[in-house]
Amino acid sequence: MQQLSEEVYRKEINSVFPTIYDTIVHIYVIDRGWLSFLNSGGVSELSENYYLQLKNTIERIVAETSDKSMEELGKMQEELAVRFRSFVEQLDNIEEIYPSGEFQARCVDYIQHMVNHGTYHRGNVTAMLRQLGIAGTPTDYAYYLYQLKHH
Repeated sequence: MQQLSEEVYRKEINSVFPTIYDTIVHIYVIDRGWLSFLNSGGVSELSENYYLQLKNTIERIVAETSDKSMEELGKMQEELAVRFRSFVEQLDNIEEIYPSGEFQARCVDYIQHMVNHGTYHRGNVTAMLRQLGIAGTPTDYAYYLYQLKHH
């Protein structure tokens, strides 16, 4: 994707997000949010103040990305991936229960959700690229493993 022009990334498309760029920013913002959630061990009380802080944090992170090139966004995502790997490596118990207000789930369940979220939106990007007449990168994991072995 990094070989494509900024014009392609920012071209308006009738899709889930208005542009590919907006989709990539969304993935990054949400991944940062989930990592913060996981680092704090969850959130016990989902108060009005919590939601206000969350909204402000999201707006701040979106603003941080507004003038970035796709290459710069990629580097930001790579840095976030390093921080996420560090979190996972330091986990004592991936089965630990993390609260989210009245709801609770295992840490591993939140991680699985985070992975599913990214996969879903990478599929959106692939569809958006096809709408623009550009062949996207295959997103199938089995295909990825096959390519690793045979190339």
